[in-house]
Amino acid sequence: MKNVFIRLTCLLLVLIMVMSVVSCAKDEEVETSADTVDTVESGPVSKVPKDIDFEGAEVNFIMPLLCEPEFVIEDATAELDKAIVDRNLQTEERLGIKFNYIIREENTAGAYQNIIRNMIMAGEGGVDLIAGNAYYTATLASEGLFYDLNTEHEENYISSDIVWYNQSFVTNTAYKNKLYFAVGDVTLGATDRTPVIFFNEDELKTWQITDDIYTKALDGEWTIEYMKTLIKNVYGELDNVDGRTKGDFYGLFFNGGSMCIDAMMSAVGISVTKFDNDGNIKMAWSDGTAADGFEAIYNLMYNTDGVYLGTVSDKTYYGETTNYYSEQAFFEKRSLFSFGMLNAAKTFALDPTLHYGILPLPKLNEDQEYRTTPQDGFTVMALPNNLGSRLGLATATLETLSEYSYHTIRPVYYERSYKLRYASSENTAMLFETIIESISYNFGSFYSHPMGNPVTKLRDKLTGTGGAPSSSLKSVTAMFTKPTENLLNKLLQEFDRNG
Repeated sequence: MKNVFIRLTCLLLVLIMVMSVVSCAKDEEVETSADTVDTVESGPVSKVPKDIDFEGAEVNFIMPLLCEPEFVIEDATAELDKAIVDRNLQTEERLGIKFNYIIREENTAGAYQNIIRNMIMAGEGGVDLIAGNAYYTATLASEGLFYDLNTEHEENYISSDIVWYNQSFVTNTAYKNKLYFAVGDVTLGATDRTPVIFFNEDELKTWQITDDIYTKALDGEWTIEYMKTLIKNVYGELDNVDGRTKGDFYGLFFNGGSMCIDAMMSAVGISVTKFDNDGNIKMAWSDGTAADGFEAIYNLMYNTDGVYLGTVSDKTYYGETTNYYSEQAFFEKRSLFSFGMLNAAKTFALDPTLHYGILPLPKLNEDQEYRTTPQDGFTVMALPNNLGSRLGLATATLETLSEYSYHTIRPVYYERSYKLRYASSENTAMLFETIIESISYNFGSFYSHPMGNPVTKLRDKLTGTGGAPSSSLKSVTAMFTKPTENLLNKLLQEFDRNG
C-alpha cells in the first residue's frame, strides 16, 4: 500500500510538472505569436466583430516624420521593430485592409496642423487615421475636426475603457465625456517621453550612501527633501576648469526646460485644471499644496548644493549623444542622479559598465502618489470627424491597432526591453511598474496651447524667462488666472459649438 501511495505521489508530481511546462509554452505563444487573434485565450477583447472584412480597403494613415518610428519600420532588425511590423501586418490581415502611410516632413508648429485641417476639410476619403504631436494637434480638437471616440454608434468599435488605452488620459482629457484622442499601447512615444530619475548605483557606493533607494521608492518615501539629503554634498572637479562648471561631477543634473520642469510640477501635485463635483472644468493651479510644491522645485533648482541646472544659454539643455544634456552627463558618468526621459535607458544600456537605476519623479511629501507626465511632444491618435461611410473602417482599425499593440508590442516593450534589456538590475525592473502607473494627464496641461500656455507661464517663472526666477506661484496665478480662465471658457465654448 505504501508503494502504491509513493507511485501515485510521483505520478501526480510528474503531471503537475507537465502541466506547468504546457502552461509556460502557452504563455510564450501568447507573447510571440504572429497571429494574436487566434492565440490570445484570455484578457480583454475588443468589440470589433470577428468576421469583419473590409475586402482590401486602403486606410490612409497620416503622421509627421517624428512619429514614423512608432508605426512604419523599413528595416526590422531589433525585436521591438519586428513587433511593430507584426502588429501592422496582424491588423491588416485581421480586418482585410491595407495601410497607406502618409509621412509628412513639415516641422514648424502650424504647418503639419494645416495639412491635417486641409485633408479633413477636403472630404471623405482624404484621411482615416491621424497621428500627431500632442501639444499642437490638441488645438485642432475644439474646431470640430476630430471624431468623439466615445460616440455611441453601431460602427464605432472603440472601447476607451479597455486597458490598451491610458485610463488617466481617458478620464482627465475628455470634455463632457467626449474624447477626441487615443493614447496608450499604440502610442509608444507617450511612454518613451516620460521623465524619470536615473541614478548611478556604483556612485552610491563611492559617496558612501548606504540607503536602499529602491526600497525607499517602493515604500513611497522618494521625496524631494529626501533626494536633497543624498545630493547636497556630492560634487567633484573633473574638467580642470576653475569653479563649478558643466564638465564637473554633480549630485544631480536638473534639466531646466519642458522635459523636466513640466513633469516636476505634476509630480508635486500642481494641476492646471480640475473637474468639480458637477463635472465642470475649473482652474486649479493654486489649489492645495501647489504653492509649496512650486517653491520646492525652485529650491531644488537654485538652493541645493550638488545640483547643476542645465539651460539653453550655457548650452547645457540639449545633449549631443542624447536628447538632453542631463542625460548626456549621466551617460558620461558625471552625476549621481539625473533627470531624463525614459527612452534614455536605450542609450545607457549601450555601456555595460554603467550600472544604473530608474526611479519615479520625487514627490513633495509621502502622502502623495507618484506622478509624472510625458514631455508635451508625445504622440496622440485621432480620427477625422467626416468619415461618413468609412466610420467602421477607421474605428475598427484604430481599435485593432491598439489591441494588437497591447498583445504584441507590450510584452516586447515592457517585459523584454525595459524590464530586461534596458534594466541594469532586477530592482530597476521591479520599479518599472511604479513608473508606468505614475504617468498621468491633466486637461489644462494637455490643452495648454489654446489656453494661452499656462504650463509655459509656470515654467518661465521658475527658469527666469522674461525676468528673474521666482519661487512664488502666486506671482503667476495672481496675474494670469483671470485671462487663463477666459481662454479656458472660450475653449469649452468652442467644444460646445463644434462638438
